[in-house]
Amino acid sequence: MNANSTKFSQTLHQAATPFWQKSIHHPFITELASGKLPLTTFRYYLTQDTKYLAAFEQLHERTAALLPQSQGDLLLKLAAGSGEDDQRNPMLEQMNLSLEEIQKAPIAPNNYAYITHMEHQLSIDPAAAVAGLLPCYWLYDEIADYWKNQTSPVPVYQAFFDSYQTVGFDTSTQQLIDLVNELAAAGDETVRQQMMTAFLRSSSYELGFWQMAYTHQTWSDMINNPA
Repeated sequence: MNANSTKFSQTLHQAATPFWQKSIHHPFITELASGKLPLTTFRYYLTQDTKYLAAFEQLHERTAALLPQSQGDLLLKLAAGSGEDDQRNPMLEQMNLSLEEIQKAPIAPNNYAYITHMEHQLSIDPAAAVAGLLPCYWLYDEIADYWKNQTSPVPVYQAFFDSYQTVGFDTSTQQLIDLVNELAAAGDETVRQQMMTAFLRSSSYELGFWQMAYTHQTWSDMINNPA
């Protein structure tokens, strides 16, 4: 494709639509919106997502070290300034979920695979690593936008949706989209294909994350129900 004729992010978005539509309408999300999701399931999600976010921040830092300074500085700024911790910590408090309890919990298979996938992109190309980070921003932004007109009757569930409707999160998402477009325009077709692969695989793992939380996935599940 000609990277200058269409924004590469639009091509990524279109390719990931099947994954994203399933994420937006996954039972985990629809039951969050309706208030029907068991609190134990949301607690499991928060435990795994907090583990994921710690690795996600480190991935920003490791990717930044491979980029030109101005691009790397942007990733470091996004890692430090997304405000996600500020939004997340009150939810952990409402769920009486301590960081010590989260640290002791084993990482779930899909969570482990998602993080490992993004670490692998560091050995492929920095542009692929950046593309692999983007679905976590962009998909959550779209989920929050899709459900913005429905108020969950469970306050902590509504806080989840509200946390991704802030101006700061919207700005961070757009800045990362712009960086992906910049890297795609500077790269050749091989690089753009690597970026596409990373983006789609991250989108797949995002969908798997909802299912992982919905079923309280454990490692014994991998033995009893191999994929």
